[in-house]
Amino acid sequence: LARSDDISRMLPAEAALLGGTKTMRLLHFARRAEKTLLSYERSGWFEEPTRILERTEIRPSPERGPIILCLDTSGSMAGPREVVAKALTLECVRQAHSQERPCYLYAFSGPGDIQELELSVSSENMKNLLQFLRNSFNGGTDVDAALWLSLERVKTVEWSDADILLVTDGEIRPPSDDLLRGLDDAKNDLGLQLHGMLVGEDYGNNVMEDICGKVHKFTAWNKVTSSGQSSSARNWRSYI
Repeated sequence: LARSDDISRMLPAEAALLGGTKTMRLLHFARRAEKTLLSYERSGWFEEPTRILERTEIRPSPERGPIILCLDTSGSMAGPREVVAKALTLECVRQAHSQERPCYLYAFSGPGDIQELELSVSSENMKNLLQFLRNSFNGGTDVDAALWLSLERVKTVEWSDADILLVTDGEIRPPSDDLLRGLDDAKNDLGLQLHGMLVGEDYGNNVMEDICGKVHKFTAWNKVTSSGQSSSARNWRSYI
């Protein structure tokens, strides 16, 4: 170690003074003026020219597998909640495409009423997605069927490292004990991560906590315009 005024070699403790009180910042500036910043001593170095890539390299993280989106399309989701849910669906498509991750949608409402879509940017799949987004949400709520289908999918080789995002307003009945055991087995055996996005009130019934490993709550309702368009739905994207 040595004393200097070189901020590129100063110790983290010296840099931390800049984030402190006014007195601490003045102390840092005084030490720098006097060339007494505690720094790493550099005895020698060599310069290497920067290598500029001629193309964009996309390297998907091996820890990020496919995305399974379970979307609540019941009647209680109508209105601003529906806007947010559809925006999240589009964001899933965007993120999956940019990260080269497969993505699949299970849109559920009442018992036996479930729609499946492969979410990709192919012309046929985009056509199906746009048709889905034109529809309004209505019907009852049965989350069990969508989660059972998701479990069946993650048991296949291609989807064994998938994660699940459950988007709902929280007005759902507790899942069956068999389903909860199946989810726990997938979490333990396959490393399944099940995230919940709550786009409604917190009813305090702990249903989402029982299903999901982590629950995120959408709060940016000021970003949802009255015309039915969401100006931002990307803050969730680090959750997966």
